[in-house]
Amino acid sequence: MGAFKKQEAAGHSRSGADGMKRNLPSMEFSRRQLLMLGAGTAFTAGVLALSGPARAAVPAPRLYPDSLFGIAIDGEHAVASGYHGAVAIADGDLSTWVAVSSGTSDLLRRVVRRPEGGYVAVSHRGRILESNQDGRDWRVIHEKAGTYMRAVDFADAERGWAVGHGGTILHTSDGGKSWREQALSDYQGRDLPRLSGVAAIDRRRAMAVGEFGVVAVTEDAGRSWRVLTEQSYPTLLDVAVAGDRGFAVGLNGTLLSLRRDDYGAWDVSPIPTGTEQHFLAVALSADGAGGLIGGNGLLLTLSAKGLAPADVSDRFPLSYSWIGGVAIGDDGRAVAVGQGGAILRADALDGTFTPAATVASDAAPSTEIEQVTQ
Repeated sequence: MGAFKKQEAAGHSRSGADGMKRNLPSMEFSRRQLLMLGAGTAFTAGVLALSGPARAAVPAPRLYPDSLFGIAIDGEHAVASGYHGAVAIADGDLSTWVAVSSGTSDLLRRVVRRPEGGYVAVSHRGRILESNQDGRDWRVIHEKAGTYMRAVDFADAERGWAVGHGGTILHTSDGGKSWREQALSDYQGRDLPRLSGVAAIDRRRAMAVGEFGVVAVTEDAGRSWRVLTEQSYPTLLDVAVAGDRGFAVGLNGTLLSLRRDDYGAWDVSPIPTGTEQHFLAVALSADGAGGLIGGNGLLLTLSAKGLAPADVSDRFPLSYSWIGGVAIGDDGRAVAVGQGGAILRADALDGTFTPAATVASDAAPSTEIEQVTQ
C-alpha cells in the first residue's frame, strides 16, 4: 500500500482524531468531517418528543446526502443507516437503494439484522430502534438518555448486546423488548471507555472494543466482562468475530487478531498494516474465511493471504472519501457505506465494488424545521 507519512498517534486519548490528516493525497479533514467520523464526538441536534416506544415525527427533508455509518445484509434485503436518521433500503441485487424515514433525526451509528426479526439500530441519543422485516416502519424500543450508543449486535432472535459511551453495555434476552445494564468487571482505568464495537458470538459469548485499546469478552451472557487489553493499543472502533477467530480495527491503522485457543483463552495480537490511516469498520464472512475493512481513503479485503486493496470502481473517488461501515452477506455479497451517502456493492469480496444508485425517499416529509449544531 506504499509508504505512509508518520503521524502523531493520539489513539489513547479522547482527542485521538484531532488534527487527523488524510493520505492519498495529503489533505486535512474539516471539523465537520471529523465529527461525522464518530471517533468519540457526539452530535447535538434539536430534541424530538418521544413517549415510550412511539415513533418520532418525521424530520424535515435534507438538502444534501447524509453520510452513512451502518450497514446490514439479510438475504436479498439490506439496510444502511447514518447521520440525521438516514436510512436506505435495497432488495435483489442491491444495486438500487431507496431512502426511507426512520422517524428520527438521531445519528444512527450502527444497524444490524436481528435473526428472524427485522433490523435494530442504535443512536447517539441513547436510543435503540427496531424495524420490520424489510427495514421500514422504525420505532424506538429502548432509551438510555444522555448516552451515545455506538454499536449493536444479535447472536440470535432473542439475545443481543448494545454498547456506548461511559463503558455502557446493554443486554437483551427477549429480542429487544427489555434491556439490562452490564459492566466491565476488571477495568483498571480512571475513565470508563467509550465502547465503539460489539460482536455477539453466541448466546453466552460476546466481545466489545473501544477507547484506550480496550478489548473485553464475556462468556457467561454478560454476568462478567473480562478485560483482555487496555492502554496497549489506540482507540478501537469496530470488531467482528466468527466462531473462535476475529479482528478488531481502530485508529492509526490498528488491526488486532483475536483468537481463542483450545483451553478457552483469548489471544490478542497486533497485525502490521503498513498504514496509519484510521480503520473505521470491519466485517467477516459467515465462515470467517474472508473479511472487509473500511477506513480513511481505503477499502481492504482480508484473507489468509493478508490485507489487499479491494477492487473499487474508478467512478468512486475512494482516495478522497472515507468508508464508515462494511458488511458481508451469507451469500458472499459485500456492501460498504460512507461519506456523503456513498454505497458501494460487490457480488463477492474479490469482485468490483461499484457505486449503487439511491432514489428519492418514498416517505412523506414533514414541515418540521430542525437546526443541527455540529
